[in-house]
Amino acid sequence: MSAIPLQRKEARESWPPCLVLTGFRATGKSVLGRELARRLGYGFLDTDELLCRRLDCEVAEYVALHGWQGFREQERLLLAELAGSRELVIATGGGAILHHPQWQRLRQGAVVVWLQADAETIIRRMATDRVTAGQRPSLTGADPATETRALLAERTPLYAAGSDLAVDTVGRPPAALVEEILGRLAERRPRAAATTA
Repeated sequence: MSAIPLQRKEARESWPPCLVLTGFRATGKSVLGRELARRLGYGFLDTDELLCRRLDCEVAEYVALHGWQGFREQERLLLAELAGSRELVIATGGGAILHHPQWQRLRQGAVVVWLQADAETIIRRMATDRVTAGQRPSLTGADPATETRALLAERTPLYAAGSDLAVDTVGRPPAALVEEILGRLAERRPRAAATTA
């Protein structure tokens, strides 16, 4: 597939109105989201980045002041605001899937792609990620490895139930993952058109 962005008319008429990326921390949502948006001719929005701009602080700072419950409430409000978005690729925070009613509304008219990685891969990625400390504070107070394994086990059924496609990101470069996602979206198009005919 060509690396040239898809035509705007094709994006409007054939691709999902909105593409939502979900998955645990460090699964590549922001990196892949930006490239998918470029290829589709859509805008790109990272919910954690937008919340940081609105709150005027890093996630870790906000959590230190207001707790995770306070951050989750801000996240919930943003998801509700984004429901019905069009021509947008949205990279959501790893815990956004916890907001079931808002998540279901966000899914309407969108395709949700779950980016997967095993716990050991996520732990390695977070250990080498310079933004982890500010954007990924501990949720439980446990050491990162223990926390990652526990939360991933807890959230995996939620990601599975709240997604339309699942893509394994382990050991694969971003370019290959983008091509797979675009290819699988293309495979869905005839079925989507048939249901609206």
